[in-house]
Amino acid sequence: MNRQAQQDLQAQAIAWHIQLRGDAADWGAFVQWLEGDPARSDAYDAVALADAELEPGAFPAPAIAANDDLIAGSSSRNRRWATAFAAIAAVFLIALIGLPWLTAGPDRYEVATAAGQHRTAPLGDGSSVQLNGATRLILDRNDPRFAELVTGEATFSVRHDAAHPLVVVAGDHRVQDTGTTFNLIRDRGRFTIAVIEGSVVYDRGGAAVPLAAGQTLRADEAGRPVVGREDPQAMTGWQRGQLSYRAAPLETVARDLSRSLGVEVAIDPELMALPFTGSVRVDRDAVTSLASALGLQARRTGDSWLIEPRSRAPR
Repeated sequence: MNRQAQQDLQAQAIAWHIQLRGDAADWGAFVQWLEGDPARSDAYDAVALADAELEPGAFPAPAIAANDDLIAGSSSRNRRWATAFAAIAAVFLIALIGLPWLTAGPDRYEVATAAGQHRTAPLGDGSSVQLNGATRLILDRNDPRFAELVTGEATFSVRHDAAHPLVVVAGDHRVQDTGTTFNLIRDRGRFTIAVIEGSVVYDRGGAAVPLAAGQTLRADEAGRPVVGREDPQAMTGWQRGQLSYRAAPLETVARDLSRSLGVEVAIDPELMALPFTGSVRVDRDAVTSLASALGLQARRTGDSWLIEPRSRAPR
């Protein structure tokens, strides 16, 4: 790729990164753009990493005086400020991408999927990871035995190397593995491990918990880890479009469906803790089928779904 083509590709990646931070992001078009050329994914990963290097306070919001003279027209003024800050951010991103340490290949980079998208990424040592929708993963070009799950769900298939175990971190959760297959979920304070083959060691705050094939571990941000058992075939059902649960809160099922379907599925607050046992096929009827099985109703609300009691009147 010549220099001009590389600059054009970087400009496209920057434009997409800025657009995806807004409320009107077109994720379908973004995924289509990514799939058009393998080089686009690398370019976008570089932009995302460059953006992460910017200090959070680098672009402070403008102070808007709250008086009658300024209230009128403040909406258009705010939009102009937003446009200006987006342009400034783009300039800084372009500058960061042009730095030698970044164009030469940063150690760590992001691999991500949009909701409803699946992606497989090699780890560089014969191991690989499969990402479910709405997932962000940090990998290291110089250390294929490290990964960080920022959010979402991923299945790791790890090549055995006892001298160099794979380490996956997710906040203050740490999973160490020497050669196995396991599934991780990190979503809004929920952290889950499901060991499909082999064994792993879960560590949080120095309390190591060994887990073998068929075992699961669930933990929230403040609670103690709870170990259970599950059919290994069901642990990666999302890859086959089948989600299985045993007494799972309905809120958890909704989050998993949102990630797999690519559309937000919300639960009436009164029903979030309702336990669900069974399987859900990930297809266009998934939400209505789930609601019907529980004696509830599913209603479209704009681009989202809401599961609520049948007696609830439309708002």
